[in-house]
Amino acid sequence: MSKTSFTIAFDGPALKEGRMDVRQLAPALLAFGRVVETANRALNGPDNPVKVEAVATKIGSFEVLIDVVLPYWEQLRGLLISQDVDGALKLVQALGLVGSAGGGLIFLLRRLKGRPITSASRTSDGNVTIRFPGDDGGETSLVVPAEVLRVYQEFAVQRELKVLLDTLASEDVDTITFIPRDKKKDEEAPAPVQLTKADRAIVQPIEPPSETVVETTQRMALSIRSLAFTEGNKWRLFDGQNVITATIDDKGFLDQVDRSLARFAKGDVLICQVRTVQKQTPEGLKTEHTVLQVIEHRPAPTQMAIAFDPPSSDEKNG
Repeated sequence: MSKTSFTIAFDGPALKEGRMDVRQLAPALLAFGRVVETANRALNGPDNPVKVEAVATKIGSFEVLIDVVLPYWEQLRGLLISQDVDGALKLVQALGLVGSAGGGLIFLLRRLKGRPITSASRTSDGNVTIRFPGDDGGETSLVVPAEVLRVYQEFAVQRELKVLLDTLASEDVDTITFIPRDKKKDEEAPAPVQLTKADRAIVQPIEPPSETVVETTQRMALSIRSLAFTEGNKWRLFDGQNVITATIDDKGFLDQVDRSLARFAKGDVLICQVRTVQKQTPEGLKTEHTVLQVIEHRPAPTQMAIAFDPPSSDEKNG
């Protein structure tokens, strides 16, 4: 098992008595836990879970003792090239929550100041050189450990880190400080890492772009469940099994509807050319339907059909 401990200290004028509104504390700690879990998944894989445990400590500010525990680290360490790596410590170092050579995610985000990384290249020693726009408008480069860049690339890490930093939006909280509690023999303890209100601007979460995975165009028979007469609104249609929502993109058909030249009744069927696009989004799979053309409007039957005999020869001659 690999374990590292440190204290998160929330400090501000309203916290001197060691009390903090649970509505501020709970989201901050939950977001911190998700930051660590996502970073661990990026660095150690999905089969090596991490536990983040909290214990309140003392009065003076509001401090929470944090244990980051990798229960299966001994098995995982056997797969690594370097056998003396402390997995839990390496994880929080990559996040920049304790001091480390080359800095961590917090250090990188402070250098980027919300600017995007434009390119990157690997160095011979296993680090990564990243390039991004500098303060003067030119290109700036920075060498960071490869694991720091991997953590930076995780959308969820930055999203949850922003939730943690949003705790600093409160007038009650001025700083969040990460104080290491682990100290190796004959070594100085790493310096605390402190987040201030100015750090709220360092995280600009970017959501993964939506990606089209399937796009088809087909002829469909659809009945109308509800019409939208406001431009841009979508119609609810029924395909015989499911109710779908579709954008009507047939301008000629919409013009007929607007001028009341097309009237609809229950049971009417539209024969349409429909484009269906399925996209992978941050929220999951989404399906969009667009009616490209209304080919035919088939009114619902209103009379009973009767099969008449063909006319006789006398009737034809008469």
